[in-house]
Amino acid sequence: MNQHPINGKYMNVNRLAIACLLGAGFITSTASAVQTSHWVHTNSADFKAGTFENVVATNLGDLKLSRDVTQLLDEDPRVSVVYCMAEAKDGTLYAGTGPKGVLLAVKDGKVTTAATLKDGENIFSILVDPQGRILLGTGGNHGRVLRIDSPGAEPKELFADEGVQYIWALRQTPDGNLYAATGPKGRLIEITPDGKHSVLLQSDENNLLSLVSDGKDLLYAGTDPNGLIYRVNRKTKETFVVYDAAEKEISSLALTPDGVLYAGTSDALPEGGDTTDQTATAAPESAGRPETESGAVEIPSKPPAEPSPPQVPDPNPSRPDPIPKASSSSPLPADNGGQAGSPKPSPKPASPAAPAAPAPPSAQAASMGTPVPEDTKGNAIYRIDRDGFVTEVFRENVMILSMLEHNGTLLVGTGNDGEIYQVSPSAEETVVTAKVDAKQVMSMLTGQDGRIYLGLANTGGVGVMSSGFSKTGTYTSPVLDATQISRFGKIAMTGSLPAGTKLTVSTRSGNLASPDQKGWSEWSEPIPAAQYLDVKAPSARFLQYQLNFITDNPKQTPIVDQVDVAYEMPNLAPRVNLVKIKGDDKPDPSAAPAAGASDTDAAATPKPHGTGIQTIAWDAADPNDDALVYKLYFRRGPRSPWILLKDDVKDTTYKWDTRSVADGEYQIKVLASDEASNPLGSGRTGNRVSDPIFVDNTPPAIGDLKWIKADRAVRVQLRAVDRASTIAKVEYAVDSSDHWQLVLPSDNIYDSPDEAVVFTVPDLKPGQHQVALRATDAHGNQAFESILVTVDEPASR
Repeated sequence: MNQHPINGKYMNVNRLAIACLLGAGFITSTASAVQTSHWVHTNSADFKAGTFENVVATNLGDLKLSRDVTQLLDEDPRVSVVYCMAEAKDGTLYAGTGPKGVLLAVKDGKVTTAATLKDGENIFSILVDPQGRILLGTGGNHGRVLRIDSPGAEPKELFADEGVQYIWALRQTPDGNLYAATGPKGRLIEITPDGKHSVLLQSDENNLLSLVSDGKDLLYAGTDPNGLIYRVNRKTKETFVVYDAAEKEISSLALTPDGVLYAGTSDALPEGGDTTDQTATAAPESAGRPETESGAVEIPSKPPAEPSPPQVPDPNPSRPDPIPKASSSSPLPADNGGQAGSPKPSPKPASPAAPAAPAPPSAQAASMGTPVPEDTKGNAIYRIDRDGFVTEVFRENVMILSMLEHNGTLLVGTGNDGEIYQVSPSAEETVVTAKVDAKQVMSMLTGQDGRIYLGLANTGGVGVMSSGFSKTGTYTSPVLDATQISRFGKIAMTGSLPAGTKLTVSTRSGNLASPDQKGWSEWSEPIPAAQYLDVKAPSARFLQYQLNFITDNPKQTPIVDQVDVAYEMPNLAPRVNLVKIKGDDKPDPSAAPAAGASDTDAAATPKPHGTGIQTIAWDAADPNDDALVYKLYFRRGPRSPWILLKDDVKDTTYKWDTRSVADGEYQIKVLASDEASNPLGSGRTGNRVSDPIFVDNTPPAIGDLKWIKADRAVRVQLRAVDRASTIAKVEYAVDSSDHWQLVLPSDNIYDSPDEAVVFTVPDLKPGQHQVALRATDAHGNQAFESILVTVDEPASR
């Protein structure tokens, strides 16, 4: 069928390269049987439906090992979330947790309890001052600022105030002043070294969620629920809103040494969050992907055996460290002569463009900026330069929970899928660099040892992320559905294998939608990656592939750009679902009367008479989407042989002139064939027989006609006889009038092919008259007769 089901659509392989070159969207086409179909995964949205273990899908459309994350804290029933972290000069890491108010200390990889606050008190913020004292901001029933003067000492309360329940963030300036961002009344509190405190900012917001200082006089605070960013001069008390974001919450702020402010948002996601909408942030298909230097080449491939076709060109010769073109454990088979159903290696088609990182909009001209469209999905990071101009540098369908800036690069901790992004605003590049099982990265800290420490939630813990890649990782694809039991061909990959790395492939199949149910095949033995590998799983409807990433060099990782799995669905017979026959002369019984029409109008409207034309209509479909051609047959009676009515019909309607056949009961058979879309001799057919219809094109006969004149009336006697059906009615009209008068038979009911009718035509004026007689059978055929009658003038007295 030469089609790629990409994001639920099918694309013709022959047009794939053209579509990419022209920047067009996906092209759909009609499939044909006994040709190869493909599942193609080539961008982050395609891969995201799978299962990741120490593997990430980047916005460049790559799969690779994630950064190595080591869990320092085993599961602790007292800790469900690590909100904040700070590091002392001696390298001790302090972590504030909830909901039990436990302060953890991490030193030399060991985790101990440094302090325990009141039950139900959360530690939302933390810092270590120049004297080595630990400052804590708490929340619960009451918000407090506490100070621990030395390890093991009891916490001292520096600040508490009525109406303050949450100390969301703490910052200290070089003069020793402490600033607390609070809720639920949106106050920024200044606490001086002598213990005095005052309200520096009373906002109209509920919460000040985030806070940064420029180390001099300026503070920046992010709010909830209107997504404002305040700039506060702590000396002059001047307050200014530098940005009003479309999102409700400014959850994190980062300030560079040159005064550029980054603001991350954390609006709640719909049910399922980023795990359900995998395409919300995908750029248009034609946008391409950012240029990158990965230091690798495309996976090469070995030409088939004799007779050898031209050498497959290397699509990207500038890329070193290729995945081998062929695995020594699975040599490519020889050419089988091109028989249908046996796919052969072919040059890799051009890949559809992977979604690029969301491009920043043009700089917004005022400090308030142009608001983000209301229907924008997910959350964003905004860059606000020293002049107040705002650009969007990141948007994904995640909650931004924490953020670090270092030398112009951002590390972004998110939920609800535990992904850590690396954002390079100047290069317009965003990649997922790690993923944690805890699902929420609440806080991040760069340690003195250069590693990144992570405060986690869901299962509360402390992790540490090194600069190197994990040693091993696994990507398991989503279940791929061929819709019918199919034969699997080859799995083709493009990517790279730097020195010291390995990549293996396994597959399994089944006929149950869930691979967790018993009845699926076992995973095949892992095979070293090559551009073309045989799928070892048995024929079935469903398939999964698994990629195993391995590295002995923490600075290198295998990279997979694209996975293309070929499969061949058997040619299935077409189905004729419905055959319906309707006479062109018959009104549609389902049609409603025209608006305003009365029963009298309907009775007075002349009915169409029989033409002998019957419209045969049918509905048919092919499971392989093959083009269908039809043959029509008819027979008289249920046991008579079929007679060909019409061959090579491509439409799904046909008008049958039944005047060419004798009256009687008939059936129609519609036979659908997909032979034209399949190799000679391998086509399939399907058929359906109509319900019986009665053909009656012969009008009834009017006989035994007699009439007797009596004064000004005429008494008429006749028989109406039909040889194929019943008499429906007898009528008369006088002197070519268009008014036909119904008369009843002798037994007062028309229910027989032979009806006797006696009636009187009254009130005829003197002179000659013509009385027309009309008999209609049950199929609308009509017979006419007429009689001439002379009514005498009344005798004079």
